[in-house]
Amino acid sequence: MKTIKRLSRYCPLLPFLIIVGIYEVVPLAFIVVRGFYSPGTTMLSVENYQAVLSKKVYLTCIRNSMYVSLLSAFAGLAISFLTALSLTKVSPKIQSVGLSLLNITSNFGGVALAFAFIIILGSAGVLVNVGRILNIGFLADFDLYSRDGLIFMYIYFQIPLGTLLLLPAFEAIKVEWKESAALMKASSTTFWLRVGIPVLAPSLLSTFSILFANALTAFNCVYALVSNSFLLLPIKIQSMFVGDVKLQPELGSALSTIMLLILVAVMGACNLVKWMLDRRMAK
Repeated sequence: MKTIKRLSRYCPLLPFLIIVGIYEVVPLAFIVVRGFYSPGTTMLSVENYQAVLSKKVYLTCIRNSMYVSLLSAFAGLAISFLTALSLTKVSPKIQSVGLSLLNITSNFGGVALAFAFIIILGSAGVLVNVGRILNIGFLADFDLYSRDGLIFMYIYFQIPLGTLLLLPAFEAIKVEWKESAALMKASSTTFWLRVGIPVLAPSLLSTFSILFANALTAFNCVYALVSNSFLLLPIKIQSMFVGDVKLQPELGSALSTIMLLILVAVMGACNLVKWMLDRRMAK
């Protein structure tokens, strides 16, 4: 009877577990297994992974995705930290307005975001034309459809998400700590470097891993902006399953698995560092 009662506590979780199993676990398992099929057959082999790790086009996709994701995650985290810090220092009314804007911008993405960037910073964009008229070099020569242009757009959609994730973490910073630091004649910079950031480090690492995953798997806005003209993992994976050329679902599954392994590796590294920091602070 006790066992039945214990199991009954988890009954409300069943619908959630069923949905997760159908829409996440089963497709994931299918993709991983399919990546080991030889092209056009059901024979198991590592041919697809050998192709991914040896051909320049796939290595370039991985390298570009890693570079764009890491850089945009770092830059987005830094700007989000400063934005969240600023919001903690304003009145509740202004903070409420700021949170509303962050919620709106965090949900503004995909094709609409790409279209907005094309209007503002495209080849004939508003700011680009202003730069040409006023002879502002970096605006007049800005190339939205290059790697730097993509990184700029990535950083933009990272900031609202990162700020919303970091804001609750700032509640851990106690006013008494700041007052004690001020009494000891420590500057604001010294306080944040020696007290604030170490305390927020676990939250910063968690936010970084989410921003990295958000950038690595971004597809709609990137595809709408550069299509196949810039090699990235999500775009290359999409071309393996849908397109006018020969479809290669087995190779696409292998690329998807590689992308998943990159995500797991980065998130695992962040969690390991968090665990080490927690142990150090516990001592």
